[in-house]
Amino acid sequence: MQPPIPMPMPTPALPDDPYADIAALYDLEHGNYDEDVDLYLNFALVTGDPVLELGCGSGRLLVPLAESGHRVTGLDASPAMLSRARAVATEADVADRVTLFQGGMEAADAAPGGPFGIVIVALNGLMHLPTQDAQRRALAAARRALDPRGQLVLDVLHPTPTALAALDQAFSHDGTWRDADGRRVDKFAARRVLPGEQTILTDLWYDRLDDGGRVHRTATSYPMRYLHRAELELLLEMAGFTEWQVYGGYELEPFGDASDRLIVTAEVTPSR
Repeated sequence: MQPPIPMPMPTPALPDDPYADIAALYDLEHGNYDEDVDLYLNFALVTGDPVLELGCGSGRLLVPLAESGHRVTGLDASPAMLSRARAVATEADVADRVTLFQGGMEAADAAPGGPFGIVIVALNGLMHLPTQDAQRRALAAARRALDPRGQLVLDVLHPTPTALAALDQAFSHDGTWRDADGRRVDKFAARRVLPGEQTILTDLWYDRLDDGGRVHRTATSYPMRYLHRAELELLLEMAGFTEWQVYGGYELEPFGDASDRLIVTAEVTPSR
């Protein structure tokens, strides 16, 4: 039996937690992603403890940071994702070095364990705040959470015309995985790019095939707001950061027109 093809539909009213029903499914795709792990391990080694990750999700970065001996606080708005992060940290036997805190990124300065040596906002995390004002407030809160020698490291999509055109699809099949029981999981997506609002509206469907060939569908929706380099630098200045550097990849390549990533490091206090 072939799974039915989901048809794009209008984005529904957003749930309080768009990850409530897909946390485990999200990890099938992203749980083993490690292209950026060495970047954060190296920055944490230089900058020092403790570490705060905003939008920590299910603990993809928390565990390797804690395994390296760092004290790590993970902040996320999703109880479902934090529950998975707790389980992952426990399984890796690093729960004693991991503190989890439920809240939005604008509450970074309320996260326990600070002041922090480094604040990390990885893999498009800042884009999950749907307005420029929310992004500005999150950056300001991150600065307040840092100690005077602290450093912010964040990673977002570089929204080139080519990248945005590739995302703007009425329907796509994003991949196929096997869950813990070996059952097939297919992910489908519809994304709409609104350049005037710098917003990407996303609808996701996860289809799971049970042993009897029946399809069980889980759906969710959320917006993301992308930032261009000049805007991000202005928001950093408004938040009080100084001496930022901009890179185009996880090897700290120079940033250029064709860069896939927009990676920024920023300091709290100017160097003398």
